[in-house]
Parts: sequence; C-alpha cells; structure tokens
Amino acid sequence: MIKSTQEFDYVIVGAGSAGCVLANRLSEDPAVSVCLLEAGPSDRSIFIQMPAALTFPIESDRYNWKFESEPEPELHGRSIGQARGRGLGGSSSINGMVYVRGARQDYDSWRSLGVEGWDFDDCLPYFQKLESFEGGRDPMRGGSGPISVVRSKADHPLYRAFLSAGQEFGLRDAGDYNSGEQDGVHITQATIRDGVRCSTSLAYLAPARRRPNLTVMTGCLVEKILVDGRTAGGVTLSQRGERKMIRAARETILSAGTVGSPHLLMLSGIGDRTALNEHGIASTAHLPGVGADLQDHVVAPLRFTSPGGVSIRRQLNMVGRLKLGIEWLLFKRGLGATNFFEVGAFFKSSDAIDYFNMQHEFLPFLADFQSGKVTISEGFQYFVSQMRPYSRGRIALKSADPAAKPSIRFNYLTDRRDTLEMVDGVRKTLDMANQSAWLRYKGAAVDTPERTASDAEIEAWLRTVANTEHHPTSTCRMGSDDLAVTDSAGRVHGLEKLRIVDGSILPRVPSANINAPIIMAAEKIAAAMTRG
Repeated sequence: MIKSTQEFDYVIVGAGSAGCVLANRLSEDPAVSVCLLEAGPSDRSIFIQMPAALTFPIESDRYNWKFESEPEPELHGRSIGQARGRGLGGSSSINGMVYVRGARQDYDSWRSLGVEGWDFDDCLPYFQKLESFEGGRDPMRGGSGPISVVRSKADHPLYRAFLSAGQEFGLRDAGDYNSGEQDGVHITQATIRDGVRCSTSLAYLAPARRRPNLTVMTGCLVEKILVDGRTAGGVTLSQRGERKMIRAARETILSAGTVGSPHLLMLSGIGDRTALNEHGIASTAHLPGVGADLQDHVVAPLRFTSPGGVSIRRQLNMVGRLKLGIEWLLFKRGLGATNFFEVGAFFKSSDAIDYFNMQHEFLPFLADFQSGKVTISEGFQYFVSQMRPYSRGRIALKSADPAAKPSIRFNYLTDRRDTLEMVDGVRKTLDMANQSAWLRYKGAAVDTPERTASDAEIEAWLRTVANTEHHPTSTCRMGSDDLAVTDSAGRVHGLEKLRIVDGSILPRVPSANINAPIIMAAEKIAAAMTRG
C-alpha cells in the first residue's frame, strides 16, 4: 500500500556520477523542484574520503552493490564480481579516482551508430566545464569546474622504473594525456581535492543541498517507473519499509547506472516483450535493446616480486597504516592522499591497430582487488586491459522482485579478436617488464607467463585470470538502430518524459576509465535540458 505521495518537477533515480551532476545543474533554476533518490546511504565515511582507503568501500556491502556475473563461458565458468557504488556519489565514491577522458576517435566514431552531436569537439566544452585541473585552464583543459583533477607525485622508485621501462621499450612520454595525444607512458591524473576523494557527491551535490528546491532521499529502493500510456510520471519506491509514490511533473530521469537503469526499465515493462512475459511483467514498451550490448574492459594482472623493502607494501603494515591514517587526518597528505595508481600507459597491441587499444595501470605492491577481499603483499604489478572490446554481454531479469539482483553476463573473450588483442598486449607488457629499468627491482613472476610462453600458453593463462576493470557501459545506449534505447539526448525511444543519463547510454565504452566520460555526458545533457 502506498503511504504517501509527493510531486516534483524532476525525479532523478540514482545519486551517482551522473545523478549528482543533474541534481546540481537542474536545481540551479529556483523555479523548478528536484528530487534525488538514492538506494544507498550517505557518503560520510573516512573510508570514502581518504583516497588510500579505496579498498574498504570496495569490500563493503554498505557502499558496493557487489554484483556477480553469471558463469562466464570463456573464463572456465568463473563468476566475475562487479563493483558498483551504492550511496551518495555512486561509483565515484568507491572507484580508483583515475581521471581519463578517452580518445578523440572514440567520440567521433559514435556517428556511425546514429548518434549526433557527440563528436569530441562537441564534448570538449563539457570536459572543460566539469574539471578544475591543477595545471590551469588552456584551450584543452578546464580550470574552475567542480571536479578537482591533480597530477600524481609518482616519486617512488617503482613508479619511476615503470615510466623508464616503457620509454626504453619505445613508448613516448605522453605528458598531459588528457590534453592531446593519449598514447604513451604518463603520470596519472586523479580526482582528488586537497587530499580528499573528489566524488560527484562532494563536488556537485554538497554545494547544491543548500538549495530549498532540491530534496535528497537516501535508503530508497525504487521499484517501478509509473507509466500512463506512453508517458512516464514518476516512480514507486520503498524507504525503511514504507512504500511511497514520487511523481514527476516534467521528467523522470534514470541515473541508476549501467546495471541499475536497464534493470528498473525491465521491472517497469520496458524491454524485450518476450523476456518480460517470462517473468509475468506486462509490456509497456517493446525495446529489445534494454540490457543488451553490455561492454566492459577486460583486464589481466602481471605480477612480480621485488626485493624486500622496495615496494610500498612495507608502509602498509599495521604500524604503517596507523601512521598513514594519522598524517592524513591531521594534514590530508602523505600516502593517505594517494590512490596508488600514479603511473600508467596507453599503447597499441600491434601495428595493425588504428590507435591505442591497450591500457596499463600499475601498483607498487601486489594486490588482488577482484575477490571481494583485498590482500596486499611485496612486489609490483601491471594491469593490462583492452580498451575497445568486440564481445558483448547483457543484463537480464532473474525475477520480477525489485529487491532481487539482475542477471549479468559479460561474455569476456567470446569474440576471438578480443583474445588475440589481449595476447598481444600481454606479450608487449612482458617485454616492457624485461627492460633494464627493472633490473634492480624485479624478482620472480607470480602467476604470470614467462616471455618465452607461446600464444596458446598466454591464452590459456588469460582464461584463468581475466577479470573486470569495473567499466561497464552501453546497456541503454544512444542511437537510432534496432537495439538503441535512447536518442542523442538520453530520451527513451517511444516514451515521453523519461530520460536516462549515466554510463548505460554511452554507445561504446570509451578508451578510458569511464567516470570522467559519464560526468561529461551528464553535464552535456543537463546543459541541453536547462536551455529548454
């Protein structure tokens, strides 16, 4: 039974990387009322605010939805965990804080899918609008936006060895990789402000919450979109055991993410008619692309021991963590103010590739972020990931119960081209790890192929270790083909007053960590909405 009903001009479902942006920009107009709904809690936690504590929210059921894929057919039936933020700031409150825009070619290629107005030159003003880059404003960078972007210090010997080894191999120094050509080794840029994680909750939502026309509700499980004929009019939800109706006079906007938005559409009868009927859900709008076309960056870790005391591991023991925490609490500096991903690279797996298709992220210790429980030991590791996968997965219903998690299958490496690119990328990485810059620091390989391994041996190893970069996109993608769900402004095809703004609408996963592109997309669509 519905206990209460409220009405606003705009109802936004999900206070994540996109939802917080929309809440801020739409509520800038004092004549409109905005309601932001979030399933999770507040983000007021030292473990979210401290960059170095990023492992804690990843391990937490409180801040992480902790989705699990179905058994992956080309990964020996392994289920892959997928971290998605749950709480104010969404995934921007639990991610690795690495700031990458993506390549010009990524956005320009979206035209082939019938997406207009999203070329890189169309997107650049919104990247500039969102960021406050420590290097200041220039023709490519923003200097006064809500999101603080800083260069990492990268002053540890292992970071310097990574950069030197990449250049010895033949990669260039990319410098400011968000300002022009992205390929090469680089010092990473991060979304950190004065030693604190700069999530969209901190950057966009916190200043907007002072406005009387913005209402923020946490602990809200949205159950269904209200649809009358072809028009969306709000949502029903459950909050602390009480069912409520929140009506939207102008628009209902889904910003629940690449998993959450298609899930809610399907629960509301919007999706493939046949699949919905299997769960007893009446079809409101037949859109077979809902949940389809799931894309993600597949990743493999190459791990090496190092002589005792070289890696940062020794600074992360019990005593070291205590010192780290005290220094951060008092001064917001030291290891507590880093995300540890301070260097990286983009490169081609082969000369046959048009532009870089592989990414390196790097840690100066050994860590397993995939198993749900993070463990740290002595050594260092390269993370090798493929930027533009050909394999496609899907989100589907397991149940008509809104509290039940959906079915997720990524289908990693099901397209042979992905496997071949990853094998080539791993082989090049093994060569980089064999450069003279590593002579003083590298010990034995740990669950990592030798340079003499055959392609077949590397492929077999990949299928045992390949995992997710936690960069899912495209399950409600923009476009005009049969599988497109939204138009170039995020409006759901065939329905009125219903829009989606989050990573699910990106036509293809960018060659980037996806937080920056999602914030950019929210800024771009919000600007179009407020222009009328």
